[in-house]
Amino acid sequence: MGQANTSGTFNAPIDKVYKVLADYSSYPQFMPEVKKVSILESSPEKKLVEYELQIIKTFRYQIWLFEKPNSEITWKFHTGEIFKENSGFWKLTDLGGGKTKADYSLTAKFGVFVPGMIEKKLIETNLPSMMKQFKERIESSL
Repeated sequence: MGQANTSGTFNAPIDKVYKVLADYSSYPQFMPEVKKVSILESSPEKKLVEYELQIIKTFRYQIWLFEKPNSEITWKFHTGEIFKENSGFWKLTDLGGGKTKADYSLTAKFGVFVPGMIEKKLIETNLPSMMKQFKERIESSL
């Protein structure tokens, strides 16, 4: 099982940060490895979202997302081609002065054999790039 954690500070108010994080359908516009996002079910409490990613190979998976507006987004694995487990969260903290801290955590277990270096790339190595992509998207949307 792989795990990764990171945090970043965005020069944007918490509501703007949350809005970008919760706009799952727009991820392919600024994250090149995300090829498609489909919201399969939606209610005020949760959403079932399918992601199609291309990292070394193309694969799909579905997660349940649980939203607490302007506070956190947590998720839990539903089904998919490569993962056996996939859970995590975004937790937001208002730092005042139009700044927001975002803590990100991911725990994933693969249902198929994945060599160690590929697992590391899928879980840990992409984190700095992902945070940079979100930072650019969030701060450019002001």
